[in-house]
Amino acid sequence: MPMDDWVITNYRDSSLTGPWVYYRNLVNPNFADIHFSRCVDDSNRDHMATNDRAYYYFGVTNTFNPVVVPQGTQQTLIDAWQDYFAV
Repeated sequence: MPMDDWVITNYRDSSLTGPWVYYRNLVNPNFADIHFSRCVDDSNRDHMATNDRAYYYFGVTNTFNPVVVPQGTQQTLIDAWQDYFAV
């Protein structure tokens, strides 16, 4: 199962509110620059993001931040989201 490829990292971000768990896919090279952030107390805030934090994809609402994201990056973020939830 692809979800098994996503592992919890030891990353901590003190600038964010709420408890977050960060995942990285260490198997698929297409997702090398992507991480998955899961909000423990509000799954609507879960998102895939580029590691430089330039682009975010919120799969629950199918929205991006910022609104304008390069097409290739959009697709990679969507693919990563779908990969995580593939069963």
